[in-house]
Amino acid sequence: MSFPVLLLYIYGILLILGGLMGYVKAKSLPSLIAGTVCGVIALLLGYYYTWKFAPYAALLLSILLIVIMGRRFLRTRKVMPAGLVVVLSFIVAITQIVVLFSAP
Repeated sequence: MSFPVLLLYIYGILLILGGLMGYVKAKSLPSLIAGTVCGVIALLLGYYYTWKFAPYAALLLSILLIVIMGRRFLRTRKVMPAGLVVVLSFIVAITQIVVLFSAP
């Protein structure tokens, strides 16, 4: 298993768990839905990573989460969950950029 695939699996699981934590702690249904949807997308992109569009879609997902959670982090200044999602999304985005620029 390659590093980008493993990273997407970890990212997806953490997004799902984060959405679940948001629901358990704050009874936030939007957190549960968003975390689950984004997490499942990340898991599917990891599973189908050999498809040509997967690195592009993973990059798009990570940039979307950087923007959304970055704005939330700047507003609340809370590291959990917004800051953590931004850092994880940044790592995923950099990894996808490296993959895209190193592809033949």
